[in-house]
Amino acid sequence: MKFNIIRSVVLSASLLPLAGLPRPCAAQDANHDTIMSATDVGSVVDRVQRETGSFKEAFDKAISHSMMDGTQMEENAKHRADDLHDAANKLGNVFHDKKDKNNPAVREQVDRTISAASELNRVMLAHRFTEKLQSDWEVLRSGLNGLAGMYQLTPLPGNQAAK
Repeated sequence: MKFNIIRSVVLSASLLPLAGLPRPCAAQDANHDTIMSATDVGSVVDRVQRETGSFKEAFDKAISHSMMDGTQMEENAKHRADDLHDAANKLGNVFHDKKDKNNPAVREQVDRTISAASELNRVMLAHRFTEKLQSDWEVLRSGLNGLAGMYQLTPLPGNQAAK
């Protein structure tokens, strides 16, 4: 009996720090399986915005040291990374300005961001880059696909779809 009380106290004490953590709210409505809170969407938007900046820098460096160096293909590829970075920055600005994940301007900018990412995704699937850059793209693409899912847009295909 005393052991059960001690175990209950220890278990309660170990779970107490978790009680204050924010938890995703999974509500349902007729149009969506799960409704994401503005905080959930905002954290994904912020992460994508941050990751596009670091990815763009790494991508530009990788392109400059690739077989594409000095070609029109290099310029086009760099523009794809710039377009994605610009679209993600604009998405962050629009999202935080509207503070409403359901605002049509936010959805439109998510669509533009996914569209810009689609162009860069084609480059990433068509060419071999370093494992690090490929891994960075996988992480970024995952966040972009998360946004696509939230707004019921077509996700970006991965390497399996390219084969």
